[in-house]
Amino acid sequence: MLCTLSDVVEAASKLLKMKGRLAMIHRPSRLAEIFACMRMHGLEPKRMRMVYPFADKAPNLVLLEAVKGGGPQLNVDPPLIVYEKSGEYTREVLQIYGKI
Repeated sequence: MLCTLSDVVEAASKLLKMKGRLAMIHRPSRLAEIFACMRMHGLEPKRMRMVYPFADKAPNLVLLEAVKGGGPQLNVDPPLIVYEKSGEYTREVLQIYGKI
């Protein structure tokens, strides 16, 4: 609450070694700002995965990985769907949680 996106990205950039990685979870509506901020501070977005609460809903989170001093190439991973229509976790989420 007391820092901006730029504050976080700038601090990460200062703390990371060259080729060091930053992982971030944020809101998809802020993607353009996030990418611009990362590049301004020498971090290159490398991986992105959208998180959807349900398959028929809009994504509510984005998982990002950036590399300090990395070249320009962004890989977009398949979407992560959290819940089945029944409200139960999807198989993939259960695997992530180590439940299966």
